Amino acid sequence: MLFADVVGSARLFTTADNASIGAWLSFVAYLKDDLLPEHDGRLVKSLGDGILAEIEHATSAVRFAMRLTTELAKINEQLPAVNRLQVRIGIDTGDVLTTGDDDIYGSHVNIAARLMSLARPGEIVASAEVRDALASELDAEFEDLGDCHLKNVAETVRAFRVHPVGTHPSIFPLQQFEDLFPTVAVIPFTPRSRSRDNYVLGEVLAEELIVALSRSSELNVISRLSTTGFRMRNISLAKISETLQADFVLSGTYSGDANHVILDAELADAKTGRVIWSDRLSEEVPTLLSDSSVMYQFAKDCHAAIFRSEVQQALSCPMQTLDAYSLLMSAIGLIYRLSRHHFEYAAELLDELIHRSSRQPAMALAWKAKWHVLAVQQGWTDSPEREKSLALSCTQTALDHDPTNVTALVSEGFALTNLAHKLEEAEQRYNMALEYNPNYAMGRLLRGTLFAFKGAGEEAVKDTELALRLSPIDPYRYFFLSLAASACVTAEKYERALEFANQSLRSNRAHTSTLRAKAVAEMRLGHTELAAQTISELRERQPDLTVSRWLKNSPSAQFQVGKDFAETLRQAGLPP
Repeated sequence: MLFADVVGSARLFTTADNASIGAWLSFVAYLKDDLLPEHDGRLVKSLGDGILAEIEHATSAVRFAMRLTTELAKINEQLPAVNRLQVRIGIDTGDVLTTGDDDIYGSHVNIAARLMSLARPGEIVASAEVRDALASELDAEFEDLGDCHLKNVAETVRAFRVHPVGTHPSIFPLQQFEDLFPTVAVIPFTPRSRSRDNYVLGEVLAEELIVALSRSSELNVISRLSTTGFRMRNISLAKISETLQADFVLSGTYSGDANHVILDAELADAKTGRVIWSDRLSEEVPTLLSDSSVMYQFAKDCHAAIFRSEVQQALSCPMQTLDAYSLLMSAIGLIYRLSRHHFEYAAELLDELIHRSSRQPAMALAWKAKWHVLAVQQGWTDSPEREKSLALSCTQTALDHDPTNVTALVSEGFALTNLAHKLEEAEQRYNMALEYNPNYAMGRLLRGTLFAFKGAGEEAVKDTELALRLSPIDPYRYFFLSLAASACVTAEKYERALEFANQSLRSNRAHTSTLRAKAVAEMRLGHTELAAQTISELRERQPDLTVSRWLKNSPSAQFQVGKDFAETLRQAGLPP
């Protein structure tokens, strides 16, 4: 229900030849014949100096009200200042009683009329129910007027002044360096029938994907309550991106019923509008709701597509043109490819990011420290001592800027473990990081690996398997699987170690740590020929690796578990 009346009509409509009267009557005819039908509405009655309209949806009512004021402003440009028309508008939503002559009655009609009385000239005032039916900052901006006492209405009514979007300047959160990861918005999926009564399943599917994507520590995911305002709307990708501050938008359509659904989803880069990934999911609805692995796989493929897109962009575009989050995502992706050429380029990307982010460099420095550790682990350096010094310098600088940065604390633990062999100090860093964020998967994983180095097999397995559960869609899950395999070797769970190692190698055969764990598991299971083949592959990737060199660089060399591991490598065929 929408009421609008002309402010000061008693003055404006005093003479029959007044230009205001003709302008208003022509305007009412235009509203009735053109503007209201465009907004799924009808004119219930014209009240001389006002109108009562019934409109199908609250969003349409607000859009109509705003259009009414802008169209009236165009008419006023043709009128003398003394004859110009201003209206005030009230809107409420709810059930009404319709009579035989199409008039409407009910408490909500009365509330809409009384809300109109709260409006100043040119303003729109709506009830809380109208506000709740709209998406703030997308359909309109709202100014709370509080609980208002309305004439002939027993209870107070919460009222809001309605402004067009952009009336007030937007305030965005200060950028934190951790927020350099890209932001993904999942828009509720649209039924192909376009039925407004059949949107619930689309909301449920979007919620399941949001939950799955949120398990990644390399993505920021917009909440469902923020994206639901875009449901069943034909809104441009640019507008969605602007409103939600999203870098990528996942949307799509579906068909089906409560038993079975076919979902076609596509992921678009908000900057270019290019679709970078699409897929179809056909599944029983009860399975989708009870088996999270289905949506996790769907989300994992989506997540991997973002990494691939950023890496491709980094390899094809000048570094100076890349956004900060593109630099970070691309560097992470290239680091974990474990290709020497790409690995070196990842360092250049991180250096560029550190240079740009001189005021808040913690995240980039943390990843550069990891880079130095992996350079030693892969045998891609002629000076492990230099890499140790550079890695710890990176983490110390990062923690000087932000002592609570979880990624920097974990990176320092990684460097202290694998390069400095100071396991007690490393454990303190991991413990501190996990106090700040108990669900930080990489912290769990690396602390579990530290336990494995010390021979604490059960603790190692507990932490690494929890890390796997916390990172079900990580694009570089092979790294998690590899370290989980090492933990199982320490716990003497060789079959499971072999299972993890093989699964890891299916994704990336270049990770030398995985090959070492696999060879030891095979050897201890009595698969001597398979162990010899694994050692042969290991030596192809790291030709200068020997048992003594491994002992020199391994954090576990000071423990019996490390000495036993080295002996098994020797038995499998690694030169002493």
